[in-house]
Amino acid sequence: MQVPQWLQFPWLAHGFSTRQGGVSSLPGSRQGANLNLGAASWDRPAHVLKNRKKLLAALHADSMRLVALRQVHSDLIRFVEGTDNSEGTENPDGPLPGDGVVTNAPGLLLTILVADCLPVLLIDVRQRAVAALHCGWRGTLRRLAQKGVGRMMQMFGSRERDLRAAIGPGIGACCYRVGQEVAEQFEAQFPYSQQLLERRTRPLSPMETKHPLLFSHLPKPVGPCNNEDVYLDLVRANLRQLQEAGVSEKHIFAEAPCTHCNPELFFSFRRDGALAGRMMGVIGIRPAK
Repeated sequence: MQVPQWLQFPWLAHGFSTRQGGVSSLPGSRQGANLNLGAASWDRPAHVLKNRKKLLAALHADSMRLVALRQVHSDLIRFVEGTDNSEGTENPDGPLPGDGVVTNAPGLLLTILVADCLPVLLIDVRQRAVAALHCGWRGTLRRLAQKGVGRMMQMFGSRERDLRAAIGPGIGACCYRVGQEVAEQFEAQFPYSQQLLERRTRPLSPMETKHPLLFSHLPKPVGPCNNEDVYLDLVRANLRQLQEAGVSEKHIFAEAPCTHCNPELFFSFRRDGALAGRMMGVIGIRPAK
């Protein structure tokens, strides 16, 4: 998947992978040919390597080097120069932790591994600089997208009008149920949290309906008077952060599908647990021909 508006930039390589078109076989699944791009107990490292080569070929980026970090749900953003001093690594389980990576060096393809979290990509169309960010709920709470824009401005002198952003496939507000402790952290951090959180009353179970007194003494959230679930809108949260950082709404792509709702297209850790593979959001500057 690619951002249609970004195809006008011949110097840019970018995309969001799906689970389709690979060589990995998921145990117990009818879906063969999975494009798993991350380490998994059920997959062979050789298959993952082949899948990555297929991704590079699909992007016509065979000569580019994949760069990844050991993602730790932080707000740490690394800079990659394309030299021996680079902070990135081709190994997604490498020694350097972080959840954002930026560069203005040609030949590097920055990667973010996801299976429900949002891959957020940034470009500066004037300075030809790029960034890739891993925005799960923890990164979103730490304002990683906002800090990513700030890092671009700090390092490359990026101007607001030159910035573009894309939010890739991730779990949608339709499916992303979170605990009350997560909801409370968002309420404390964002004054517009009511736009990010939706509280839905779930039906009582037949047992709760038939014997309410059996449950009335139980603490929250088990009691029948607390049959409320909270859903978080990660896409809207990151859209707001990008706008607050100065990226114009018309320059933000945020139309990707929900990973949880589309099992034929995407892996989802929330849906599949340990059997979930990993997809990638990738971005880089093509080397000069």
